[in-house]
Amino acid sequence: MTLSTRTTATATAPHALDDEQVEEELLRVDPATLVVGANVRLDPRLRKTYVDNVRQRGVLEPVIAYRDDNGRLVVLRGQRRTLAAVQAQRPWVRVMVVPKPDEADRLTDQVNENDHREPLTVAERVAAYDQLALCGVPAGDIAKRMSTSRPVVDKALSVARSKLARGATQRWEFLTIDQAAVVAEFEGDAEAVKRLVVAAQRGGFDHEAQKLRDARAEAAAKAETAAALAAAGISVVDRPAWNDEKVKRLSELKHGEEQLTEENHASCPGHAAFLDDEWVHPDEHDADEEEDPWGDDTSTEADEDAQEPEPARPYRIWVPEYVCIDFAAHGHALRWQGHDSGSGRKTVAEMTDSEREEARAQRRDVIQSNKAWDSAETVRRNWLRTFLARKTAPKTAAGSLARTDHAVTSALTGGNRLAHDLLGLPDQAPTLGRRAPAMVELVGKASDERAQMIALGLLLAAYEEATSRNSWRTVSDSTTRYLRYLEANGYELSTVELRACGESPLPATDTNLAILAAGEA
Repeated sequence: MTLSTRTTATATAPHALDDEQVEEELLRVDPATLVVGANVRLDPRLRKTYVDNVRQRGVLEPVIAYRDDNGRLVVLRGQRRTLAAVQAQRPWVRVMVVPKPDEADRLTDQVNENDHREPLTVAERVAAYDQLALCGVPAGDIAKRMSTSRPVVDKALSVARSKLARGATQRWEFLTIDQAAVVAEFEGDAEAVKRLVVAAQRGGFDHEAQKLRDARAEAAAKAETAAALAAAGISVVDRPAWNDEKVKRLSELKHGEEQLTEENHASCPGHAAFLDDEWVHPDEHDADEEEDPWGDDTSTEADEDAQEPEPARPYRIWVPEYVCIDFAAHGHALRWQGHDSGSGRKTVAEMTDSEREEARAQRRDVIQSNKAWDSAETVRRNWLRTFLARKTAPKTAAGSLARTDHAVTSALTGGNRLAHDLLGLPDQAPTLGRRAPAMVELVGKASDERAQMIALGLLLAAYEEATSRNSWRTVSDSTTRYLRYLEANGYELSTVELRACGESPLPATDTNLAILAAGEA
């Protein structure tokens, strides 16, 4: 149905010669009455966000159409706009009616119209969101207007507030809004920004960002502990190398026949400490507090379904390891001096210079690779949470995972708290004689497709639970199958995870990103 009459008279047709005057019409037309003609775009690819935007804001650009021999309006350009308007149930769209072109002109114009479009850059999009915010439009309303998610808008506005991140989007167009928002996190840290920019271009961005976050958190925690030691009058030194001939841990020293401790060494001028990390598991409790598995079961069904408080996750703290910074000068001696440790390894004095350097390099690799594994675990589990939120299981076959690996049998028979975490459930992993009501409820309400995804989640959580810092040192078929399955479904393996799969990329010590960044940014 035509909703208005002709609104323009004569004009130059887009496909006509410059001096050829033709008659055009601008109409308001019910999009459902339009005939979508032949188009070089075989699939309109109507994203939900696009249809939602048309539903809210309408079709902003007129559809170009011509009249056929029966008087019907046939769409020349604006196929996607027309179909989106129909789906969004818009009452009308603007239609510019032009003379029917010949077939060669139709094909040429349709290809050129699509080829010469340039999407907004991230910098331009950030600037637009910022201008809307300055106009007083709340972030939630910006998201609705742009048919995007609130987190995307929040990240864009955080980029707009950061001079560094905003400048980065203008300089490096390959940065996404998500990546630019991470750059904003490290405002003031030029070296971190260099590493992030190189990772955004070459791959591994999420892993690099998490390593930087972990390093920053580690530095802050260490600084806090060091400040407390300094306030107590204790010098804080760097961790001594294992072959340091002057600085030794008190546990390695004696004075006369007495072993040195924090208490009896406190008055020594060489008394100092370095900071060492230690993992705290707050949900561990003494054996005498555990339930007796052979006792009478007096629990009720209500007790079984009761929500238990979610236990705190393990976390790392920094603790002082006390040393003497010049033990020989202060009259101390090595406890095992002159004794063979029985390890069969060479002492420092017995090593050549190259052997000492190799030992130091191996130690550095162990430290950095352990840290890299911890960071990769955070990225991997965040990815798993998003992956397992899918409504349907992926087409990628999981048959290679359905084996009787120890990781699977032990985790699935004993219950898996990690599965609850990855599936977004409260921590109610089943214990002896009990069940996990949240998991039971989740499966009971799930569609067949979602239930398959939950089953896959239990399997993946079992494999994930079995990984550890040892995974990168000792390659196993089980861990390799698991990580490669994640990779096949879109997860980007980090350097240390590739080592766990048996590949031998450069070790995690001073990754290529730092080297590349020096010349890239």
